[in-house]
Amino acid sequence: MKDRGFYIRQAANYNQALSEIDKKLPDVAIIDVKLDKGDNDGIELLTHIKKKDIDVPVIIISGHANIKMAVDSLKSGAFEFIQKPFDSQRLINFVNRAVENYGLKKENKNLQNKLFHSYDLIGKSPSIMKLKEQIKKLSLTESRIFIFGPAGSGKELVARKIHKNSNRAKKSLIILNGALLDPEKYELELFGSENNDGTILYGALEKASNGILLIDEVSEIPLETQAKILRVLTDQKFKRLNGNHDINVDVRIICTSSKNLSKEIEDGNFREDLYHRLNVVPINLEPLKNRTEDIPLLIDYFSR
Repeated sequence: MKDRGFYIRQAANYNQALSEIDKKLPDVAIIDVKLDKGDNDGIELLTHIKKKDIDVPVIIISGHANIKMAVDSLKSGAFEFIQKPFDSQRLINFVNRAVENYGLKKENKNLQNKLFHSYDLIGKSPSIMKLKEQIKKLSLTESRIFIFGPAGSGKELVARKIHKNSNRAKKSLIILNGALLDPEKYELELFGSENNDGTILYGALEKASNGILLIDEVSEIPLETQAKILRVLTDQKFKRLNGNHDINVDVRIICTSSKNLSKEIEDGNFREDLYHRLNVVPINLEPLKNRTEDIPLLIDYFSR
């Protein structure tokens, strides 16, 4: 690897590896599934890395692999699984792919951050001026916020502005899009899971701990999961799927919806008690057709 221009850090056992990971995350990690701590301590290191940065590619290697082990490691987020003995060129090819993959993901995130951070709330209409004042005030509070508005009205942008100016700005803003998730995976994505092999998949609530969790299109979440979210808001704790221990969280929640929640409640699609818990401070975004005086300013802004 050194001959190929890579800077290498090595660890002889689990504790050394953990120490190196905590000092500085690698761009790519190559981990044996079985070190000195147990049969799956390599998977524990994989999970530890993914909790710190889900995008870091981890290549798992093993000399006593089976199909289940390979599948479990990939489910836990491994980039590749290689069985020993293996050709060195094969490993180098995987590393090159992993480096390229990680670089693309970082570049994409940087572009997204620049996009949202460079975009401002453009306009001088009364609704935009009121919105800017709301953001300024709400950024300094810990209140839950519910942002209402049609698609494309800037709900995520408003949430990002609140996060950027809040006391939680140095912690994560985790975004969970209710409209894009598989209905059967809502609870897995929210609460995470404890797997039979001892590995842990961390959910959005834990990833957002001490930060902000944005639940986009919250009205799409199934009623059964809504009841569990309500308990989290009440108790400030939850259990991972298959878990027995309570996980305490300190997370601020912002929700968005493009639907009429009153009608969703009336139709039995959304819990009224959860709505009142989430809707501590509502923000209503006006569609552009209701603030036509802002259109020339927007044209000027985006044509620069």
